[in-house]
Amino acid sequence: KARIIWGAAIDPDYEGKINVLIVATGVRSKQILGKITEEEIKRRTGVDVIR
Repeated sequence: KARIIWGAAIDPDYEGKINVLIVATGVRSKQILGKITEEEIKRRTGVDVIR
């Protein structure tokens, strides 16, 4: 499971603008990490991928 840490602060100097900072840990989604190669699957699991 991913853990999301976020925070907010109000600063009058931003004049109606905001800054956002998000820290996400434990992410395993291929949309975030990119496609896993067959070689990486073998390294992680010890299983050969045959297509």
